[in-house]
Amino acid sequence: MKPKALVDHIRENQNNNKTLKSLFASQFLGKFSEDELAGLKRSIEKEITRRQQSVVDEKIAFLQSLGYKIEK
Repeated sequence: MKPKALVDHIRENQNNNKTLKSLFASQFLGKFSEDELAGLKRSIEKEITRRQQSVVDEKIAFLQSLGYKIEK
């Protein structure tokens, strides 16, 4: 299965609040071991952190382009 097909399939099985529908979650996630689920969770958390840092970096670059000195 190609990544786009997997993403499309997951999106089809999401509720309006972006959580997985319960039947899909139990059938899909139930196929994974606890260790595999923990690994998926870590990977998702890393991706979220990376995206958040990207937003922060963009805002810092914008402020620096206006002449502001940015310090943490």
